Amino acid sequence: MKSSNPPPQRPSAGGKPPAAAGSRKSRWGPSPPTAAPAGDKGASTSARTPTATQSADSRRHPAPSVPAPHGRNPASPTAAFRPPPPQQQAVETPPPPPYGFHNLDRRTMLLADGTVRTYFALPPDYPFESAPLPPFPHLPRAGPDLWPPHQPPPQYMPMPMPPHDAKRKHPADHDEGFPRHPKQPRFDAPRHPPQLPPHGAVDRHELRRAFLKYAKMLNENSAQRRSYLEGGRVPCLACGRSSKDFADVHGLVIHAYNPPNAESFVDHLGLHKALCVLMGWDYTKVPENSKAYQSLPPDLVQASREDLILWPPIVIIQNTATGRKKDGRCEGIGNKDMDKKMTELGFYGGKSKSLYGKEGHLGSTLVKFADNPAGLKEAERLAEFLERQGHGRIGWSRAQASHSVDSDQNPLLFETDKRTGERKRILYGYLAIASDLDQLDSDSRKRALLKSRREFDPSD
Repeated sequence: MKSSNPPPQRPSAGGKPPAAAGSRKSRWGPSPPTAAPAGDKGASTSARTPTATQSADSRRHPAPSVPAPHGRNPASPTAAFRPPPPQQQAVETPPPPPYGFHNLDRRTMLLADGTVRTYFALPPDYPFESAPLPPFPHLPRAGPDLWPPHQPPPQYMPMPMPPHDAKRKHPADHDEGFPRHPKQPRFDAPRHPPQLPPHGAVDRHELRRAFLKYAKMLNENSAQRRSYLEGGRVPCLACGRSSKDFADVHGLVIHAYNPPNAESFVDHLGLHKALCVLMGWDYTKVPENSKAYQSLPPDLVQASREDLILWPPIVIIQNTATGRKKDGRCEGIGNKDMDKKMTELGFYGGKSKSLYGKEGHLGSTLVKFADNPAGLKEAERLAEFLERQGHGRIGWSRAQASHSVDSDQNPLLFETDKRTGERKRILYGYLAIASDLDQLDSDSRKRALLKSRREFDPSD
């Protein structure tokens, strides 16, 4: 009977253990590792340290060498002096709060269309815990010492703007490719008021001449005089500024009293006085916003207006028409007949000139006297004679108001001679002043000047 335990194998005659079954020594690779007997010095080192087997492809195409880290490279001379990289401290972030469905509140919302919507949200008093932020790493602050030597920090250089011709761009124009900057505010030097001479230092002769010149300009056109009297927008005759610059005559008077420059100082003061005389205001007071200078008694207003007389002196005789011709044109007293009548009344030196229009005689006659003090005295004497009879300026205004009555039967226009019983016209007359310029013919209006009776100067 055979035993179940086979007998152990005996060692070979050479003293080597028998090779394991299935293990075969290959000549292309290392021998399988076997435990070498203790004290066997002739054993190969491959049994202790296995060597990696290289394939044929790896021998033909070796893999690139991987560089060792700098910290482990003993051949680098600066590795010993390089400081270790800074390590950031780990910050423990607290765990998030335990949100859950049990923490939410059920809420409802009514929409504009009447429907109700339900949503869930945290309660308004839910205890939130703010998580601390991690500290920022300490970085070196940049300074001038960090710049390389001999290279200071670059200075701030403004961005150069592309040149352009400063032409105003139309929206339809092609864009040139550069940005258009807004206009900068312009800072001009403060404007100082002009250095004007004081009003008391003005030459009286020049001021009176300017006053008479502008007084004639204001009165020679009836439409222009009416525009000033009505108080609308009026232009400045001294400097030519339009009526848009002055709301009324009061603004023009203030402008004339405070002229913009010294060159037109006298002209503006003359215009100021002429405007005040025309409007009936007190030119001796300084014009202010209170308009207190505009109050002047009526007798002084009339006196200041009648002070401006025409030169050469003229007496205007009214109601000199005698009737109509067959062709319908008016006829009146001729020049020679008027001169003869003046001589019969005892006034000499006057030269008559009848005024005519499209319909014939206008019923007015101008009696012009010499341009000297004697001629002025004779003209004043004739005007006073007619005024004493009630046939002066006021009497003529009363007769004009009664034109509703038949002119042939009007006792203010006709009278009957007690000796002969002849009906004849009543003559009215007055000394011509500045407001009578529009009653003159164009030639007489152009040649006439203005004089002040209180400040009479024949040289003006």
